[in-house]
Amino acid sequence: MFKYRILALATLVATLSVGLSSPSIAQLFDLTSSPSDSNVQATVDPGQLITVRLRNKTNQTLVYALANDNSQRLAPGKTGEFLVKVGRQPGETSTILINTPENTYPLIYNFRVVPKNILTVEINPTSADNPSQKRTIYIDEQGKVYSF
Repeated sequence: MFKYRILALATLVATLSVGLSSPSIAQLFDLTSSPSDSNVQATVDPGQLITVRLRNKTNQTLVYALANDNSQRLAPGKTGEFLVKVGRQPGETSTILINTPENTYPLIYNFRVVPKNILTVEINPTSADNPSQKRTIYIDEQGKVYSF
């Protein structure tokens, strides 16, 4: 009887080891954050310059910047614009950081793409316990826009 329990346990462990090594099942247990098609917020044409238009719908001054660039301030109720270029090669992406100067105000984004490759981002306040809070916009080499 004891041998059967050991055999059953060994079979279970072997089955789980093989099953979890398969990519489709292993992905269920991957807790890292990475963009996927289900998280795409908008799509722009990566072959053209992208105008990013930020609309501050909060009552706080925001700070925004392209990664590795100087930050700009955006007063409450104001709109800021800048150009972004992404390439068609892997790694030719753009990351935009948005926050309050003290990093303490919870934000959410609403996206809309209008003609001439203009990505409009409305930045709104949200509650501190909202799991959908955002701080970053990421545009990949295919023109897919993500936020996290």
